Amino acid sequence: MALKFQRRSKQGFTLIELLVVIAIIAILIALLLPAVQQAREAARRSTCKNNMKQLGLALHNYHDSHRIFPPGDINAGGYDAGWLPAGEEMRNHTAYMFLLPFLDQAAIYNEINFSLPTGNSDGSSIGGGGYQTATERKVVVFLCPSDGYSAGPYTSTSGAYAVRNAYRTSYSVLYPWYNMSTSYDAYNDNTRKSMFGHNGAARIRDIQDGTSMTMAMMETPLEKQSALRGPFWSAYVATGAVAPGYRKINAPYDATDDRVNWYTPGSEHVGGCHVLFADGAVRFISENIDFNTQKALGSIRGGEVIGDF
Repeated sequence: MALKFQRRSKQGFTLIELLVVIAIIAILIALLLPAVQQAREAARRSTCKNNMKQLGLALHNYHDSHRIFPPGDINAGGYDAGWLPAGEEMRNHTAYMFLLPFLDQAAIYNEINFSLPTGNSDGSSIGGGGYQTATERKVVVFLCPSDGYSAGPYTSTSGAYAVRNAYRTSYSVLYPWYNMSTSYDAYNDNTRKSMFGHNGAARIRDIQDGTSMTMAMMETPLEKQSALRGPFWSAYVATGAVAPGYRKINAPYDATDDRVNWYTPGSEHVGGCHVLFADGAVRFISENIDFNTQKALGSIRGGEVIGDF
């Protein structure tokens, strides 16, 4: 008896079935992608907050060592450089430079010769200034990981904005106002006096509004309306540090340009920016905060009564 072999037909996916599977995968990816992006941004935002906490700890360690916070700048050559004492040379040192040893960046700090200038900003044609290669480096702790704009290096030969291979920082010390035209100690507008300024800064005892109600640093976007703007961690420029009484958080330059102006706080985080307070706490402040409250939080002895924010 002859054996009969039964042939099995080949089985596979039809074109319609493949298209359905691909469509399902595409839908799942579309659903998961925003969640993945949100998770990544949450991680970046957490790192940004941690950076500011490190800066707060560095500020307090500096204060413990020197009984005062670091000066906002030393002999800055901005447009208001006429305030410099007679015979003084522009140095353009910044507060960030003095914090380096307290941020595990002692190697960079030890290479800097503080008897020489680290920037050539000169808005009043006083003369002097210069550069050092020690400061021509990116320092990660000074940068918000959510901000994808280039941190540097930037080079400019423009008067009050002259820098060479300088890197920006996302975290700005707070100045009272643009063009102070005076040293920090001589600035006496209590409603605006913040924690940092020309050739000086506050002590803990000077913060009469309370350290938990006084801002020390605010985030600021790396991209400004002009490439000349700072702040740069390694060199002072005229329109660098944030002045909380000048512009609201994330305020656009104008109706047709959504980049921020100089002296403006803000960030690439949605809805506001991180703020370091004088007590070392870091809080996320909404861009919709009342502007008068923002200004009041920026002063060290304005005597304002501040509600919830």
